[in-house]
Amino acid sequence: MPSYPPPPPDATAEQLRDYERARWNHFLLDPAWRSTRFNPQPNALLVEAVRRLRPGAALDINMGEGRNALHLAQLGWQVTGIDLADQALAFARQQAQQLGVPLTALEHDAATYDWGRSHWNLLVLCYADDTAHVAQVQAALKPGGLLVFENFHAEVNRAWNTPSDQQIGFATHELRDLYAAAGFRILRYEEPIQAADFTRETHRLVQLVAQKR
Repeated sequence: MPSYPPPPPDATAEQLRDYERARWNHFLLDPAWRSTRFNPQPNALLVEAVRRLRPGAALDINMGEGRNALHLAQLGWQVTGIDLADQALAFARQQAQQLGVPLTALEHDAATYDWGRSHWNLLVLCYADDTAHVAQVQAALKPGGLLVFENFHAEVNRAWNTPSDQQIGFATHELRDLYAAAGFRILRYEEPIQAADFTRETHRLVQLVAQKR
């Protein structure tokens, strides 16, 4: 896993939240990270998935500094993004203002944020977290709405020697099977070996584009 100082021992829940906020502000905004370890351009899978879609309402979960949300806003989508990283959100708002596009950027935890019911035409989960979020996506998307999901395959844990209690990523076919079982139409599912948007290291990824029936 990319290096960052560990949280303080015996940290309270509030201290851990502050730690995560600072950690992600660093990963998303640090100039050295942005130039060498982070892709500031919109996610390629997302760009391709929405190319022919009529813009509607989009929710970007853990949006970071707004690379995907801003791309969608420039295409005419009404975008709401959430994240804990307050400085990254401020960066996204500033970029939206400079581009002259509307963007709602909210400081919030994905686990406690109300995603709504049948509200969104598009949900973006690109390197968001290590949860499949099937029930939340199912409830929040409008019928016919689209999910775009990209993250690491669980193989990355071997490469990073991730401790057993900190495993990340998704197993082979895990996302595909979970969303298919929930009744989604699987439009695309792949597990390519390529450079990840986050870290820019080459690993096996999981890529899913699914539509709510």
